[in-house]
Amino acid sequence: MINSLNINLRAFIILCFFLSKPCYSQAQDTTSAPVIVGLRSHWGFIIPHSNKIEELSHTNPWGIEVDINWHLIKKETWQYCFCYPRTGFSFLYTNFSNPEIIGSAFALYPFIEPFISAEKPFSLSIRFGMGPAYMTKIYDPEENPEDLFNASHLSFIVVLNMGFNYRVSPNMNLRIAGNYSHISNGGIKQPNLGINFPTINAGLDWSLSPAHFPNREKNSDLVPNPGKFRFDIYLFGTGKIDRKNSKNYIISGLGCNFSERIGRINALTCGIEWINDGEIKYLAEENQITNKYGKIIDHHRAGILFGHELLLGRFILNQQLGFYLYSPFEPLDAVYQRYGILFKFSDRVFTGINIKAHRHVADFLDLRAGITF
Repeated sequence: MINSLNINLRAFIILCFFLSKPCYSQAQDTTSAPVIVGLRSHWGFIIPHSNKIEELSHTNPWGIEVDINWHLIKKETWQYCFCYPRTGFSFLYTNFSNPEIIGSAFALYPFIEPFISAEKPFSLSIRFGMGPAYMTKIYDPEENPEDLFNASHLSFIVVLNMGFNYRVSPNMNLRIAGNYSHISNGGIKQPNLGINFPTINAGLDWSLSPAHFPNREKNSDLVPNPGKFRFDIYLFGTGKIDRKNSKNYIISGLGCNFSERIGRINALTCGIEWINDGEIKYLAEENQITNKYGKIIDHHRAGILFGHELLLGRFILNQQLGFYLYSPFEPLDAVYQRYGILFKFSDRVFTGINIKAHRHVADFLDLRAGITF
């Protein structure tokens, strides 16, 4: 049985451990990062992104979230983004208000959260996080055939949050925020339409020691990522499990990516990739899907990608829009999206994870490694 989802999630969590490790080359600031504990409640709705889950989407999920984080206030951190980010771990419990079919989710995810104007009473924060999630109810062809959201108890959650903060005192912060969360198994097990649920949340943060933010001057001449151009070559791989026919599929591929830095921590990208999809191979052979020459249709795909990168020291967050250049097997859409995070072991070697999706539906989650020129 393929356990690639477990491997990919463990790899991501190990990488995110390094978020709290500064990697700026200047003299180290010995200022300690305040430890902060947060508590908030959530209420929202499910987006009916497919007709197949329309009837199940008429509920209002609610949840409780607890997190522990560190507010990074050192000078070298400030010089990356002219902001004071938080990094930490969050535990999120979500009840989907449909105990018989959808059940609940328990998620634990690491996150990075830049704060804009943290030194002022009112501030804006943007959080990105990803980690493992456990679903209490999943698809079963006999016992739970209606739940097309997910076919695996162990899945992953992706969270995007925008928060408005009011600092009551050096120890207390009040917050109201909006979340957009997605839970799926990355296409490892089918069916896997994924569940997308925006929520509004409110709560407070308590700093175990008073948090003071120096009002530092912006030095636009200081460039934390001196290399303007980067060329990457990488390999990636993952697996899928289809519960309907008990089949395992291997997916592998390779790609190259060109990146040009614009500004201090942003870059534009262009790349190509080739995908060897074992699921398509099985479907083509099982259903005798042939080309005009009477041969089984090719299961390979090729695409061109355009996107954006956020350069955060050893980490690179990337988003790309892809267009199929070659796909004899008709895809769900002519275009697709990729979202990923890379960790640089050195200037030449990197690893990471990446999600390929067609709109709201994840195709697969892969683990990748490559070299930079």
